[in-house]
Amino acid sequence: MKKHALLISLVLLPLFYVFSQVKTVTRIEFELKEGFDTHKLAKFGDNGMLFYCASTEKNGKTREWKIEQYSTDLELLDTKFIETPSKQYLDETYTNTTDLYLFFSDKKATYSLFKINAKTLKIDKVIGSFPPKVIVNEIGIIDDYVYFDAYIKKSPMLFSLNIKTGKQNLIPITLSGYNPKDLIIEDVQVIDESKEVLVYVHAYMKGKGSDTFIFRFNNQGEKTGTTNLTKNQDMLLSSISASFIEKGGYLYTGTYSKRSSTSSQGIYLCKTVNDEVKFIKFYNFLEFNKFLSYLPEKKQAKINAKKEKKETQGKELEINYLMVSHDIILINDTYIYIGEAFYPTYRTETYTSYVNGKPVIRTRRIFNGYQYTHATIVGFNQQGEKLWDNTFEMWPSYKPLFKKQFITSSIENDRKLNLLFSTETEIKAMTFFSNGEISTEKVYSLIETGSEEDKVKYSYSNLEHWYNNYFLAHGRQIIKNNEEKIGNKKRDVYFVNKITYK
Repeated sequence: MKKHALLISLVLLPLFYVFSQVKTVTRIEFELKEGFDTHKLAKFGDNGMLFYCASTEKNGKTREWKIEQYSTDLELLDTKFIETPSKQYLDETYTNTTDLYLFFSDKKATYSLFKINAKTLKIDKVIGSFPPKVIVNEIGIIDDYVYFDAYIKKSPMLFSLNIKTGKQNLIPITLSGYNPKDLIIEDVQVIDESKEVLVYVHAYMKGKGSDTFIFRFNNQGEKTGTTNLTKNQDMLLSSISASFIEKGGYLYTGTYSKRSSTSSQGIYLCKTVNDEVKFIKFYNFLEFNKFLSYLPEKKQAKINAKKEKKETQGKELEINYLMVSHDIILINDTYIYIGEAFYPTYRTETYTSYVNGKPVIRTRRIFNGYQYTHATIVGFNQQGEKLWDNTFEMWPSYKPLFKKQFITSSIENDRKLNLLFSTETEIKAMTFFSNGEISTEKVYSLIETGSEEDKVKYSYSNLEHWYNNYFLAHGRQIIKNNEEKIGNKKRDVYFVNKITYK
């Protein structure tokens, strides 16, 4: 197989700029040159990280991908290549603590799955085809099994694939008293601590609304339990995720609505033990004292006036938000919820069409990404009762085309919660005690390039917790340096900064 000598050029720059509690330790740059795309990284704690990218040029009927292994000091350790059929595209990626999984598929339902070990760079591969008429979506992996939520003729399934043997299995999702076509899979989540797959299902019954059920499967695909989270409730769960708390015990959180599963008016917290709901509590966004604090004062006053008027009528004011919820974090017996609010944006595009041979100017509405605006953090006691809340503005540097989490977190000394997120060239950091008190709130101009002569013309970045008190800031920058004597004065790079925060 033909190997490319270098897909990207690499610059290693030691940085030692210290701003109070933050230090950028090391930076690497990957030059973005014509002919290569899909630059991505996967982090693996103290096992370092993997960086991967694709050649845009076909090698016959195949395409080559480059996998690079880096240490925690961002030093290149090893490089390997994989090949995929040129008609297959990267459909899903998945990481756990040890491995990166790359799943490729095409329109003819053929697939290639690669398992890449972050420590040894050992690569396992399985290829195959989906059964006829099977449509697959989200991916989750436990041990040697890959799970997808799937549908056959609108009937929900759990599709499993054994990585070592290539064996496939379709597991029907059924509920007594429900037509399979009335069951909609909301999501699939893998719980590493219990080695279980949780399938979240909205069950609709004509004239009786809907309920949200949890199906639990072990790592062999065998069903171990079913729970109705919303029995005798009139709320619709708009989103859901689970946190493992003990054997057989989970905390579920997300957003809810009284009208539609696509909008939300608040958040909920639910605890189950051995498929029994111990509590589920719902909180209207307007129950949080600081939820409106990101708005101008006049806007806050107007909403609060409407709220008070509703309350005098014995009613509850509801406002709609879209929210990405994090998994619950436990610190000092306090359950902590983090949610990031956003809204879709659109642009108007003008185009020309022809009617009876005559040009006609028309316009169409084009989705232009999600604008994130603010985040809310809430503390609950172990009975699900609200203790405190806080809200702060976000406004990240770009609008993603898919829902994601911009805020990254770490726990410090089992008593503090560090929250960090990045804008174009800044990192915003906040530290909370478990009682809601803010220990630190600062903004750092810290996405450094390694040279005082560099002028950043364009930048977008992501920030992720890596290991211990280390974080990775990574993204794209266009940098101009008029003092550069050799080579181009302008460079377009994918950068990775290793940052410490304590």
